[in-house]
Amino acid sequence: MNASPLRPVRVLWITPEEQGGIASYSRMLWPAVAEAARADGHFEPLTLLQTAPDARADAIAAVRDLQPDLVHVQHEYGLFGGTNPFLDGLPRWIRRLRDAVPHGTRIVATAHNVLPDGHRFETRGQGWRSPLYRVANAALLPWLRRHWREGTWGLFDGVIVHSALQAAWLQGPGLPLVAAVPLVVPEIRSSAEDRPRNPIPRITVFGYFCPEKGQDVVIEALRHVKAPVVLRLAGGVGHPMNNAYYERCLQRIADCGLRDRVEVTGFVPEEDVSRLYKESDLIMAPFRYTSGSASLVQALARGAAVLASDLPLNREINDRVPGTLAFFASEDPLDCAQQIESLLANAERRQRLGQQALQYAASNSPALIAREHLDFYRRVIET
Repeated sequence: MNASPLRPVRVLWITPEEQGGIASYSRMLWPAVAEAARADGHFEPLTLLQTAPDARADAIAAVRDLQPDLVHVQHEYGLFGGTNPFLDGLPRWIRRLRDAVPHGTRIVATAHNVLPDGHRFETRGQGWRSPLYRVANAALLPWLRRHWREGTWGLFDGVIVHSALQAAWLQGPGLPLVAAVPLVVPEIRSSAEDRPRNPIPRITVFGYFCPEKGQDVVIEALRHVKAPVVLRLAGGVGHPMNNAYYERCLQRIADCGLRDRVEVTGFVPEEDVSRLYKESDLIMAPFRYTSGSASLVQALARGAAVLASDLPLNREINDRVPGTLAFFASEDPLDCAQQIESLLANAERRQRLGQQALQYAASNSPALIAREHLDFYRRVIET
């Protein structure tokens, strides 16, 4: 470590995204980390650098000027080219970053997407890529998994993940120090009393269209919901590779005769997010796969009732604060429909979910999560 005992450790954050969930997450958490660092006295917060994914070289130039002692990168595979090793720009970018910082500088990451040992390429809704992904799943998985694990996380001196389950996935030779730090929940003044009474109940799914988010599961479920309800799909397409999935969802809405029951908003600007949450009777999190979701914690921050797929990482939220989420069987439209109808018919249960959501939010506030970051930085510096 190049910092002297007489000088605080200079901390720099880099987020290769200017708009989207990870960009919003960084802008929300960085001020709390900076405040905690100044109060601690052993750290000096420099700044949060945010660049577009195709302008990551700009961050390298800034790093040369700032000369940090610890660099914290917000990582998601899509921000560096995706999970295809031939398109993944992370290894070369990290080499350039290490060349730009002083010798001994620690580089850590928050892993916003951790692929488990059993991960396979999603082939549904991938258009012309589907046959290529089938071949990769059949023949290349051992090599791919080494790239996704050691080839990604082994580049860093430490990694923050959002769950104890993910931390277990990243144990082994060639992997760095790992800490499980829950997703921070923003501090937002909101309550159930703020919500308007909709003449027709409204359910909302937030997030970019992609198979992992599972918008199609809710579309299929809506076919089986007999009660009046409007589904709002609040998001657009975050990456061209998901255009085929998006078009398939739109076509399914038309084929099922659901156009008058579904609204697709496109990308939602930050200034509109609170309004959309407030207008919703129920928030859906129908993920097929998740490493944690910024849209989910945004809902919890507002005391929203949330119905989520019963994936292990979602259930871990209820392990921390029981009763925070309601669940349906993952990828099961019929069970999803039944749970939607049950919750919409039970205002008291939705209110209880909202109360537990606010309790979860208080337990994972920016100030508390920021201190966990500083504790992790100390561990990394000492190794």
